[in-house]
Formats: sequence, C-alpha cells, structure tokens
Amino acid sequence: MRKSNSVFKFVFLGLILTLLQILPLNNTSFSQTTPEKAAELWNLRQSEIQQLYQEGNLEGALNSAQESVSLAEVAFGSGALKTISSMLLQAQIHGELDQLEEANQIYQVALETSVSAFGESDATTLSVLDNYGGFLNSIDPEMSESVLQEALRLTTEDDPQRASRLRVLGLNLQELGRTGEAEVMLSEALKAYKKVLGENSPETLSSMADLAQLYLTQGKLKPAQELFETALPLMLEVMKKTSFLILTSKENLAEIYRQQGKFSLAEKLFLESMQGAVAEYGEEDSLVIQSRSHLAQLYEDTGKLKKALLLHQQVYEADLALLGEAHPNTAGDLNNLASVRRRLGDYQKAEKLFRQSLKVMIAALGEETPQTVSVMNNLALLLENQGLYDEAEPLFKKAFAISGKIQGEKHPTSLALLNNLAFLNESQGDFKRSEMNYQKVIQLNTEVFGENHTNTIANQNNLAYLYLRDERYNEAQPIFTKVHSQWSKLLGAEHQNTLKALNNLGRVQKSLGNLEAAEKHLMEALAGRTKVFGKRHADTLRSMNDMGELFVVQEKLDEALKMFQETLKLEEEVLGENHPYTFETLNNLADLLKIMGKTEEAYKLFMTGFERRNAFLDRVLWVAGDNTRQSYISLHRPEQNALIRMLLSLDDERTARDLFEVSLRRKGILLKITSETQQVIMLSGSPELQAITEDLTQTRKTLAGLTLSGPTDENRKEFPKIIFDLEEKVNMLQLKLGEQSVRFRQSTKEVTVDEVVEGMGENAMVDFMSFRGEDDSLRMLAVVVNAGEFSFVEYEDLELISSIVMELREIVQDEGAEDED
Repeated sequence: MRKSNSVFKFVFLGLILTLLQILPLNNTSFSQTTPEKAAELWNLRQSEIQQLYQEGNLEGALNSAQESVSLAEVAFGSGALKTISSMLLQAQIHGELDQLEEANQIYQVALETSVSAFGESDATTLSVLDNYGGFLNSIDPEMSESVLQEALRLTTEDDPQRASRLRVLGLNLQELGRTGEAEVMLSEALKAYKKVLGENSPETLSSMADLAQLYLTQGKLKPAQELFETALPLMLEVMKKTSFLILTSKENLAEIYRQQGKFSLAEKLFLESMQGAVAEYGEEDSLVIQSRSHLAQLYEDTGKLKKALLLHQQVYEADLALLGEAHPNTAGDLNNLASVRRRLGDYQKAEKLFRQSLKVMIAALGEETPQTVSVMNNLALLLENQGLYDEAEPLFKKAFAISGKIQGEKHPTSLALLNNLAFLNESQGDFKRSEMNYQKVIQLNTEVFGENHTNTIANQNNLAYLYLRDERYNEAQPIFTKVHSQWSKLLGAEHQNTLKALNNLGRVQKSLGNLEAAEKHLMEALAGRTKVFGKRHADTLRSMNDMGELFVVQEKLDEALKMFQETLKLEEEVLGENHPYTFETLNNLADLLKIMGKTEEAYKLFMTGFERRNAFLDRVLWVAGDNTRQSYISLHRPEQNALIRMLLSLDDERTARDLFEVSLRRKGILLKITSETQQVIMLSGSPELQAITEDLTQTRKTLAGLTLSGPTDENRKEFPKIIFDLEEKVNMLQLKLGEQSVRFRQSTKEVTVDEVVEGMGENAMVDFMSFRGEDDSLRMLAVVVNAGEFSFVEYEDLELISSIVMELREIVQDEGAEDED
C-alpha cells in the first residue's frame, strides 16, 4: 500500500494550515466514559444534531457534532467508520458557518485517518475524498479538481459510485471552462448510470440533463435538444411535474427553442416552467427569476418589447427587494432594462441605465470582471447606435483588453467584443481593419467552438456582408453559400438568420450577373420573411427592395416601379424617413424614374432625398466626433454623386443653381457644425449659460438618437411630433444663446444661395466639386456664379487636371522656383 500522504500531493493547500499546525478538534473529553455509554450518547447526539441543523441552529449543531467525534473515538475507536463519519459531519457544519480553515483541517484529518485505517482505495476513503472535493469546489473549483481526479483514479470500473464521480468531475471541469474534457466525463457518466441503474432512474435522467445543459453551453443545440426531448417524458413518468429537475429541464429546452427561432414552442415551455416554479417555490425563487429573464429575452427576439420590458422590470424589482441596489444581479437587471430601452429607441433612458449598471458593477465587483465587461460592451453598442463612434471605439477597446486579460482572447466574451469592434470599423468605413478583425475572430471561434458553432457562422456571415458592401462579390458568394447551408441545418429553413443569409446570397448573385439563381433565392427569402414576420418588418422590407433591384436588372421596369413604391410607403410608415433602408429604396425609386424617362418625378424625388439627408446629417453630426463626421460624409457620397448626375442630365436652367446649392449645403454643414460646437463649449464656461448649453447638448443627443433609431411600435404615431418638438426646443435654446452671443447667432444661421449671390454683388465665384460618373470614373465640375447668373463646366478628364495640380504643388514647394514658373 502507498503511504498515506500520497493522496495529499494532489491537493492545492493555499488556504489551509499544514497538518503540523492542526488544532485539537474539540475541547470536550469523554475519556472516563465507558464505550457502551459513549455509544449510547453518540446515538443521542445524532438525533440532536439533525434537529438543531433543521432548526437552523448551526452553532448548536456544531457543538453537538464536536462532542459526537469525541464520543465516537471512545465508543468505536479513532479509525472507525462512525468516527470518520462524525468528522465529516463536523467539517460540513464548519463549512456552512464559513469557518473554512477549521473545516479544511478536519477533512484532512478524516482523510489521513481513513487512509491509515482502510487504505487509499477503500470505499470509506473514497467517500471522504468525495466530501472533501465537494467542500473545495464550493470555495474554488480549481482547488477541487485534483481531489476529484484522485477519487476517480482510485475507483474501480465496477464501483457503483463510478458514475457519480464521473459526473461530479465533469461538472467541475465545465465550471472551469474546460468544456471538451467535461463533455467526455459527462458522456461517460451517463453511460455508467444507464448500465448500473437503467435509463429511467432519477440519477440517469439527472445525468442526461447535465450533458444536455453542457451541449447548450457549447452551442450544440441539436444534441442538447434531442437529450432534453428524450429525458423530459421519462422524467414525467418517475417524478412530480413540479420537481426541480423537470422545471429546469423545461426551462433549458425552452432556451434551446428560443435560440433556434422556435418561438411559440419556447414561450409555452418558459411559461410552464415559470408557473410551476412559482407554485412550488414562490415568486422569489431563483428559477422563477431566471425563467422570467429568459422569457423577456424571447419577447425581445420577437419584437414584443413592451412585454420584455415588463418582465425585466419584475426581475429587477424582485432582485432589488431580495439583494439590494448594490448587488451585481441588480446591476445585471439594469443592464437588461437598458438593452430593451435601446431596442425601443429610447437612447437617453438606455444610456442612463447602462451607466448606472456599470457604476454598480464596478463598485460591487471591480472593473476587471466579466460582468463589468459585458455592461461596457452594451454601453459601447448603444453609443455606436447613436453614431457616437469616437466614444464607442475606446470603450470597446477597453472592454476587449480587460476581457483578454482576465478571461483570455479565446473566451466567448472576448470574441464577441472583437466581432463588435470589427462591426464598428465597418460602420466607420474602415473596411481593411474590419476585415482583419473579422478574420481573426473567425479563426479563434473555429479553434474554440468549431466551424459549425453559431458564433463562428455569425462571424463568417458578417465577413461576407463586409465583402458585399465592399463590392467583393466573388469573395462573398462562397461564404454566404456555406453560411446558409450551416444555418439551415442548425436553425431550420425559416429562421431569421437562415433567411438573411439566403437573401444576401441572392444579392451577391444579382451583382455577379447570375440572375436566375438570384431570382430563385431572393424570391424564397421574401416568401419566407413574409410568412414568418409579415410585410411590416424590416427584414421583409429589405427583401422587397432587393427584389425591386433585381427587376431593374432584368428590365422588368413596371414590376420594379410597383415594388419600390410599395416598399417606400411601408418603410416610411414602419421604419421612418431616416432609416437606411428607406433612403436606399427612395434612391432606387428615383434612379428608376430617371431610367424610365419620368424626369420631373425623378427630380422631385432626388431633391426630397437631398433635403432629408441634410436634415439627417444636421441632427446626427452635431453630436459626433470629427472622425465620425468625416465617415458619415464619405458613406453618403454615392448618394450625392447620383444627385449630381441627375442634375446634369436635366441640363436646364435649374442645373447650375441646384449644383451650387448641393455644394454649398454639403461643404458648409461640417464648417457650420464645427463652429457651432466650439461656440457652445466656450459659452458653457459662463455660469449664466451653463444650464442652457447642457440642455442644448442633451436635446441634440436625444434628437440624434431618435433619428438613428427611427419609430417603434410604441411611438410610431407620435414620432413626427416628438421629432418636431425636439427641433423646436433646439431652436429655442439656440435663440437664448444667440441673445448672449452675436458670434453664436452667426454660426447657427443657415446661409442660402440667394444670400451668397447678394453678398457677392458684382464679383464672380467659381466653385469646384468632384463626383463619380455612371462608369465610376472620377470627374470634376466648375460652377460659375457671375452677376447673379449660374453656369457650369464639366471636366471629364480628371487625370490631366490631377497631373497639373501635382506639378503646381511641386513648384510651390520648390524654394528655388522662379516667379515665372
């Protein structure tokens, strides 16, 4: 037999005293008591301990447990089974009283005693290891692993407890994040339980639920679903309908259905689980709170945001009453409430809640914790939604750095943050950096989860969409094809993600000229989205616009016209005038009218789009940083190019004047906003004006947020009035500041074409503007204003002009250049 200390070398002893420092287990002596009397008293103590424990009197139970150990030593001997059992009971009570060092000492003494008396492979010693491992796991799962591994190593193949030890070790490894090793252990445990106890035993069914839960954690939804669907009917045969295992299994299966997009099945099970838990355990039980939270997430997924908000509010109020406002769970509830507010377009309340949640998380847990990082990520997403890229980017980077430090770059949170950074880069127009980050996150997700995991597939879809936006269609097509196939198998043909990949595949095929395949896939996507979401959904409207674009390429112009007109009407009602989809359809319809020779209708629609975009930019750019402003201007340059081409095709008295107005409005907007922003900063230093400037800044921010979010089901009818009232408030606050500052009043004044002409008098002005032609070649215009008359000159060969400009720059920079040069 190995020496007794061979077991201990596997144990992490960071928080405990060595055996040399062990204090006496108790101060009670029964040395004068006969063994018979001691045995009698020991039996009495067992009943006494049980009663005190059930009453919650742990101190009293501990005193009796200490006496029980001394009595057992007298009655049965120091190495007897009952003595060791008494030690384990005393250690357990110490642990529940948070007397961890004392508990640890006793577990070690019990373990050494058992090894000396029975040997390290005896059932008694293995039982001590089981208990000791459970104690260490309650403190730190990493500390317990070696003890649990040793218990399993010493267990024979035919030991009835082998299944239990496999299961416990599997759960420990899962808690440590080592899901691959955990899967092996839990799979083996399930086989062992089936062999020893049969398929219908509660232990086997519990083991089945453990493995299914692990699969869910790993994103392996199909095997998780199959296990839960197999286990639940069997559970109902051998357990109460309201047993904890059945309720949690229903809850987990509902979560699987939610992630698969099977929302009606998910809702039914969530409600069953929640109602059963309320009846069995009460409103404040953790399972009830968890079910409510997951059901709220389901309602978020299905767009039932008011229901989601109500449930999240109930969860928050329950946690607030039970745990207090400074608890991390309560902070997490604030985060969930903020997420729904963000979806509702209520960015002001969402930001307030996110910042409150972040403050509580940092105070409760510190900055470098997973929960804090999660809230940072969500706040950054909100800032991105508001177009505040300059604020969102450093917060994303900070959260990513912290997550990498505390959890590693391959942790799911780190990977999600890297994906979000890539998306932000894409929104900023930095496609090169976006591509690099998408490729990295795909590689890491593949290494961690495999290429068929939902996260990996989502990242690949994002990369393909980036290629679509960057017109790299040959690179996008194979990725969308693969993503659509994977999502079809994993989520089903009618899931939102599957339909999205199908529609994007059709868009790419249209751009590559494969019109037959494009029509097939775009029609399938439109039919699926109409069936699942109805016509008044953003995804369906996206498909309708894409079908219109295909009809144009196929020269089915009347069908395209009807499709664009219907889509634009619905988008303006559902998404609002400033939604990207609405702008895209409006521009497509204007282009189509131009192609069909309906010049006046096209002109009016182009000018409508121009006015709407100016209003959009004026609202959004005011709260954005310099880099973000430039990104917005660059992003919408193609729209301006199309307007210029339209005006040139008119070639009448409106052309030159309208070209000048386009240039004046677009070139002036950045100067105007920069000047106004600087003036507000200067005026905020005045105590009398500080409140006005703060109110103006906040109102502008709210207006920008609503402009970007668009109307929701909750505010659709009132949305135009809300926007109008906010703009009126901005005007009123600007007037107040203008009364105190002539310079501010001048910076906010809109300069018209007529005012420019009047101010010039007899002078002449030449304004240059570049644009891209139908063939994507870079061209230049010169608009001439002379004595109130407008004219223009188009320069088609910009290459010659560019070379002359470069030559002129070289001459200017040459210190030895002659005047005649």
